[in-house]
Amino acid sequence: MPLPRHVANILVNAVLDISRCAAIGAIAIGLSGCVTRDDAASLAVNLPARWSNGPTNTTTRPPADIATWWRRFRDPAVDRLVQEALANNPGLAEAQERVIAARALARAQGAQRLPMVDGSAQAILQSRLNGPASGLNAAGEDFYGDPARRTVGSFLAGFDARWELDFFGRVRNTVIAAENAASAAAEDARDAQFILVAEVVRTYLEMRGAEARLSVITREISARRGLLGLVQTQQTAGSAGEFDVQRARSTYEAARARAPAAELAVRVARQRLATLSGSARADGRIGVSRRGAVIITTAMAPLPADILRWRADIRRAEYVVAQRGAEAEVANAELYPRFALAGTLDVAGNLLGRPILGTPVTFAGGPAVTIPLVDWGMRVHVLRAREAQWRESVAAYRGAVLRAVEDVEIALATIRATRNRLERQRTAVAAARSALDLADRQYRGGLTGLTERLQAETDLRQAELELADATEGASVASVAFFKALGAPPPPEPVPAVIVPVSFPAAAASPAPLAAISVRSSQAQ
Repeated sequence: MPLPRHVANILVNAVLDISRCAAIGAIAIGLSGCVTRDDAASLAVNLPARWSNGPTNTTTRPPADIATWWRRFRDPAVDRLVQEALANNPGLAEAQERVIAARALARAQGAQRLPMVDGSAQAILQSRLNGPASGLNAAGEDFYGDPARRTVGSFLAGFDARWELDFFGRVRNTVIAAENAASAAAEDARDAQFILVAEVVRTYLEMRGAEARLSVITREISARRGLLGLVQTQQTAGSAGEFDVQRARSTYEAARARAPAAELAVRVARQRLATLSGSARADGRIGVSRRGAVIITTAMAPLPADILRWRADIRRAEYVVAQRGAEAEVANAELYPRFALAGTLDVAGNLLGRPILGTPVTFAGGPAVTIPLVDWGMRVHVLRAREAQWRESVAAYRGAVLRAVEDVEIALATIRATRNRLERQRTAVAAARSALDLADRQYRGGLTGLTERLQAETDLRQAELELADATEGASVASVAFFKALGAPPPPEPVPAVIVPVSFPAAAASPAPLAAISVRSSQAQ
């Protein structure tokens, strides 16, 4: 049976419209393909085979206690402060909440792979204010033979379903970007935790160093007070003058003037420890120690290439590169059409009166396509921006690796320098103590003057203060060393970093993604 002329015209026009849209879409896709990507920057980082400022552990197995390095101090106060900080620090709690949020967003993005179904329902009341009702017979009755009603009501309920067919990887790469963002947030949290532990231990050691300096100043005050009393006794006996008394009193008061600064340093460190531990009041359980900071043995640094796995900031930068690469692939997929399967199921019925004939149930569905036609370069510029962000993340990754190498080298050099200084300062203190004993005996025997006696006392106290500083510096250098190393991550797979590369304009889909490679130079 031939189709009516008007139906045939409608079908022909529809086919022409679809063909025209397809041609325009093909032209748009072709024009978008003319925008090629820049060549990917090289991600290879040349690392030395060994450290230049210290020994290198050539074994691939890290020390068993590297993750709990602070326990090497064998100080219960350190262990307790670290545990309290990990449990109560607000900054660490913020980082952990950011991880939870990022993982939730990643799961939300992953749901895009599945069909989406929405339900809707509405009720409609229609009231005729004046005039005759439509659809009535000569007797004023409706289709059902009922008298006309001024107010009628109906309802409409249904379901809408849509499933995007991910032909060009838009959904897939969106999920990959979200997952890598969540992994980067997790590495941020691990880095914050590691930095917090290092800050707690360093502040504790600085507090002990300040207490050691305060102890030296206290001993100096006591010695100066005794010397002042001796000079006053000699003045009474006629063997010392007023000048000697005033000079002894001056050194005594000068020693007392140095005490408040040392006490302030102790109080500041205690309050800082309280803040790091999530408390507003300093911990009164921390006793006073006069032995100063503790020197611990440090582990040999691993191979330079191992810090790529140990440092959380490097792992985070790696995930960010993967995230930016996936976002660039999403922007590239936006240049191509979107295909989907869509369908609706609707049910209608009467609520008041009978304005609807029966209870109709309708279903509609089929494939759908959205073709980018004219956006005045918006999608292309978004793609260029995403590629620039990817290149930025590559540069940040390389910078993180170089900074990690710098941190370890500086930490190794600092350990060597501070421990050499500590050994020499101990020798200097022993010599200054012997010189003071000799000067004191000569002064009491009348063989030397007060000036020599005071100078020997000053030399000893200054050497002891420098010894306290050297001890604190050597202990803090150990903390900086472990902070520079990082810690091996928990056993979980780390995905390869994806890198968008340029592909020909005529290609139907992007080329495979490259992976980051890190070379280790064998030359020392």
